[in-house]
Amino acid sequence: MNVPAFIVDWARLPGPSKLLATARTKLEAGRLGPRAKLDLEFTPSERSEVGRMLDAAWAGSGEPVPIARLRHSLAEHGTTLEALLTQVSGPLRDLRSERAQQVTTRQTDRDEGLATLGALGAGAVDPAVLQRCLVGAAFWSVRAADITRVVQHLDGLARTRSQPVHLAVLAASLFGDAHALDRDAGLGRAVARFLRGRATTEDEPYTDPVGDATAWHAAWESGGVICDGVSARALVLNLPLTGDGSAARLAEIRGEPVWLTLRALRQPFRLADGIEEVFVCENPAIVEAAADRFGAASRPLVCTFGNPDLATTTLLQGIAPQTRLRIRADGDRVGWQIVERLLRLPGAQPWRMPRGFERYEEEIIEDLLGDLAL
Repeated sequence: MNVPAFIVDWARLPGPSKLLATARTKLEAGRLGPRAKLDLEFTPSERSEVGRMLDAAWAGSGEPVPIARLRHSLAEHGTTLEALLTQVSGPLRDLRSERAQQVTTRQTDRDEGLATLGALGAGAVDPAVLQRCLVGAAFWSVRAADITRVVQHLDGLARTRSQPVHLAVLAASLFGDAHALDRDAGLGRAVARFLRGRATTEDEPYTDPVGDATAWHAAWESGGVICDGVSARALVLNLPLTGDGSAARLAEIRGEPVWLTLRALRQPFRLADGIEEVFVCENPAIVEAAADRFGAASRPLVCTFGNPDLATTTLLQGIAPQTRLRIRADGDRVGWQIVERLLRLPGAQPWRMPRGFERYEEEIIEDLLGDLAL
């Protein structure tokens, strides 16, 4: 529909321009019915400009603009409000339809993402875990496709090779970014959750791997991926290990605290025969004090160095079946969490940690050293 030129000229005046901008907003939102009135703040000159399309009485009344009257005036000049708005400021949008389409598109995207992961998990992964893998992604279908790409690649490697792949190498090879699968990357967290979900059993229920370093490493290991073999370390003193791996050779050092990396502990090791007890503490100060006072005459000691990481957990799980672990930590909330977690190991017992104990290890160091003396 053609809009007369003088109507277009009128529409570009300050008052009509303000009026039509508001009318467009409400019309596109579906909120400009036939009985609508637009209550705008006009200057006297702007009201006079708008009144040219209405009437002089309205201009002096101070009343809102009745849309029905505006439409009637435009119709008398052979045009419509919609045609005028299109002529002046471009095609009108149907925001209601657009929002409805966005809702439909988003739901379709989410359904496709969940279906993709459901097929990848082959029914073995809890649907709640699948959804947790996708929450936060801009597009669930894209995130699911990326997870599938990683998991299928790892499954292919598992069929053709026995050596694990490093996480950074995997990320760089698949996505051109060595950090694409890090714990602070959405995709990295998603893949770790999927792998952990796939490895869940009745004996090992699902735990979110994102909030726990040990669980994070373990989730990736279930897929044949090494996150970091040298940053995770276990601190030991006089812990006799046997085996052909480097952990056993490093542990031969007596009288001095030794760090055993996760890399070293991935090689076969076992506790030497005849070791009835291995003591476990939280703070390295206890290890240093035992080394200073007793040297090679201290009983075997392992330090978790705060929350035990994957290296410490790997070591303790490896030796627990062969000895009695005596477990302790500081008597604060974190310390008790450490103790309760490690007491799940076979044969583990508390070490000077009666229920309700609240003191730090350094406060009872003489008692601990007395237990460590051979």
